[in-house]
Amino acid sequence: PKVFTVMRGHLVTGTGIPSHGKSSFTDWYLLNLIEEYGMKMSLFSPEHSPVELHLAKYAQLATGKSFLKGSNRATEQDLHRFKNWADEKIYFTTAENGEFPTWSWLFEKFKEQVFTFGIDVFVIDAFNKVVMDKGQEGKAAIDSVLTKLTLFAQMHNVIIFLIAHPTKMQKNKEGEYEIPSLYDVSGSADFRNQTHDGFSIYRYFPTADRPEGYNVFMNLKTKFDFQGKIGETVNF
Repeated sequence: PKVFTVMRGHLVTGTGIPSHGKSSFTDWYLLNLIEEYGMKMSLFSPEHSPVELHLAKYAQLATGKSFLKGSNRATEQDLHRFKNWADEKIYFTTAENGEFPTWSWLFEKFKEQVFTFGIDVFVIDAFNKVVMDKGQEGKAAIDSVLTKLTLFAQMHNVIIFLIAHPTKMQKNKEGEYEIPSLYDVSGSADFRNQTHDGFSIYRYFPTADRPEGYNVFMNLKTKFDFQGKIGETVNF
């Protein structure tokens, strides 16, 4: 059975405790999505600058080979093939001239890219890396941005992936943090209410009783039943 799928016209919010792997999972998921469905994506990801390093990460994911010396190192042919593919599929949105990126600026960039390049998937990593417009603050400002994101996705028939950090999570009696939900995302319950689909990535780190460690993907929300089952998990 399907655990989680996305749709055009949807806002998808991913969350997880810092360093638990939500951005790495999202990179892997997106690479498979655009390859399988012939899509193009645009990334706004200040947390992964410079762009060249982020692209190198995608190259390693796509080829299954390392940039480092060793028996499984990517060849020049591998990298050339990836570059030709990525030039048509992966676009990066970056702030210019040292300016702080605002939501108005980002929406204008996205609109340009829809019409100029035919972008199908937009990625914002992370929500707190975009500056609120002048005069906008607090919960009302967050709710307004989320409304605009959902409307943009619907109007342009694209998918928007939004990575958002949770508030500081409490530890359970075993001394481990709880898996964050969309209600735990810092700032507003609208991260749960307005997003169409959502997921959480959680890392169980190695311990004496659990020497391997593993990650958990959890479906936090899917708008339609056929997209998956809320609460279902996959370990990886």
